Amino acid sequence: MEFSKEKNEIPDWILYHLKRFGNCCCGREIVKKIGREKIVEVLKKKGYPCVLKVVPDDIRHYKRKIKYPVDAYYILEVSVVKSYFV
Repeated sequence: MEFSKEKNEIPDWILYHLKRFGNCCCGREIVKKIGREKIVEVLKKKGYPCVLKVVPDDIRHYKRKIKYPVDAYYILEVSVVKSYFV
């Protein structure tokens, strides 16, 4: 997998999936390289207010908290803010 030379650069396929589907499952390597907080911050600046969810494959094996678990799904979801005017 190729990464861009700039550390904060998000791959185009992640932006495509967020725009088309509203979510994207990216790999551990991308999240670890950019950083958990930084990836959400960069996407917010690009117009995608996202949340990052780390879902372990088997929650019973994670007794201690690991920052970047190996067997986990890293899911970016666009958080939709709804506002109603009366």
